[in-house]
Amino acid sequence: MKLGILWSAVAIAGAATMLSGTPARAEKSDKGITVVLAVELDSLDPCDTQPAQNANVVRGNIFESLTHVSPVNGKVEPLLADSWKQTSDKTWEFKLKKGVKFHDGTDFNAAAAAANIMRTQGGSNFPGLACLNSGQIPTPVTAEAVDDLTLKVTTTVVDPILPLRLSYVDIGDLVSQTKPEKVVNPVGTGPYKFVSRKQGDAVKLTRFDGYWGTAPQIKDVTYIVRKEASVRASMVETGEAQIALSIQAQDATDDDRTVTFKDNRIFVMRPMTFKEPFKDPRVRQALSYAIDRDTIVPAILGITGAPYYQMLGPQVNAYIPDYDASGAMKYDPAKAKELIAAAKADGHAVDTPFDIVTRPDILPDGGELVQAIAQNLREVGLQANIKSMENTAWREFLRQPFPPEQPPTLQMISHDNTSGDASFSFPKYITCKGINSAICNPEIDKLVAAADVAAGDERDQLYRKAAEILYKDGGFIGIAEQIRLIMLGEGVNYKANPLSGLEVRIADVQLN
Repeated sequence: MKLGILWSAVAIAGAATMLSGTPARAEKSDKGITVVLAVELDSLDPCDTQPAQNANVVRGNIFESLTHVSPVNGKVEPLLADSWKQTSDKTWEFKLKKGVKFHDGTDFNAAAAAANIMRTQGGSNFPGLACLNSGQIPTPVTAEAVDDLTLKVTTTVVDPILPLRLSYVDIGDLVSQTKPEKVVNPVGTGPYKFVSRKQGDAVKLTRFDGYWGTAPQIKDVTYIVRKEASVRASMVETGEAQIALSIQAQDATDDDRTVTFKDNRIFVMRPMTFKEPFKDPRVRQALSYAIDRDTIVPAILGITGAPYYQMLGPQVNAYIPDYDASGAMKYDPAKAKELIAAAKADGHAVDTPFDIVTRPDILPDGGELVQAIAQNLREVGLQANIKSMENTAWREFLRQPFPPEQPPTLQMISHDNTSGDASFSFPKYITCKGINSAICNPEIDKLVAAADVAAGDERDQLYRKAAEILYKDGGFIGIAEQIRLIMLGEGVNYKANPLSGLEVRIADVQLN
């Protein structure tokens, strides 16, 4: 996805193309399906749709956004907004779609859109609200209704990709977005409406007959969670479920019931640079030299992964085209030992034990891969221990502020960026004040800040320079590019796309 494609779609006032590549609809039926997930969602709030475990259920099903990134060509397309234009350097005007209803029968309008945007900004009106989508708009904005179908958004800095950012702001009903409490009974504009949730058991949705777009074929969908990939696959084989997400290579079928896709998801390591043994960049560089990606990644992940050395995928504008081919940071255990010894000679406590913080569901076969990584690190003299935990606890280690008593960590992260723009990754992951950052390099901060307000080739070049410094500094270490697998039941048709890791729109699923 070339960012230049995005610029043409952003700069023009939202060309009126709808989601491309969607198959022709079959007649509505009374049939339902069951989707089996790897991780239970932890929020039904439209402000919490960034994590995949939430997005897989609600995004594109219950909730929709003003704009959408096409999974076919990467363009920013209209969704709940019909068109948009930039009226000044810091002001945008959006014309909204007419006749759209929320699931409770109330009108979708500019007031509702503004409330959802403002809720991502937090502040005194929403005390204690932890909005997981807040990082998608990194600098403050003000959204206000001009009239029922005209929305004005004012930014505090020049933001040339605001329409792209708003594709990550899902829209819930107006009443729920004016309260500080989390939404537990979600009301959106999507093709499916919420029926019920029994925590630890199932989430149920049903077709919304008042949907403004084309009616989906399938009437009901039930989401259940099974943590073991083999169990998810076997449920589809036996007909207990019709779709299984995140299956393993060994469970894949050799026919079209197993579909593969890439979603720019990279398996990476993030060292805690503020504590030993990772304070010295030489030790962080040694982490990369110590890991034999070319052996362990194919052996363990098979068709679901390939060796990789960067943080972001090739469709993102911070990707460095020749970096992997250059051999930089490739497996060289002797070099790793040399760097560690040099840091030790300069007084760094390289023998300090640290925890590799991971999750059982981090990726299919992730546990075995993490064990292999830990063994590689021990072989060069580092004191690595594995600490596997559930998602909620894992996230506490991911985010600032880090408690002073927290031991040094090497965090395993499965990071995706489907937007094509590094602003959805770099500000929160690699800047000094980034919520998920464990590194502080003023030079990186300066480049990221300049890139965030630049456009075109200048923006791309600035992000690439920041990436070069990041990898040289050892702030993030790429391990594998992930290839995702979905299993479909007999008679189930679904064409996976680069967004399928984040949202599986049931409206795009058809039954024979």
